[in-house]
Amino acid sequence: MKFSLMNPWDDREETVELDDDLAGKVQETVDNDPDLTLAEVLRQGLQRIVEERSGGGRA
Repeated sequence: MKFSLMNPWDDREETVELDDDLAGKVQETVDNDPDLTLAEVLRQGLQRIVEERSGGGRA
């Protein structure tokens, strides 16, 4: 599974590739939940990391 990330405010672009094990787990998670999309998995995962790293998720 490969993602291309583009920043709309400048010309930076980055490609992220998941290893087969993680990609399989992500796909299985999405396939097993009809209300969950790949886009939502990415949003939730990114949001969780940002909150944890910015102190928003720490007690």
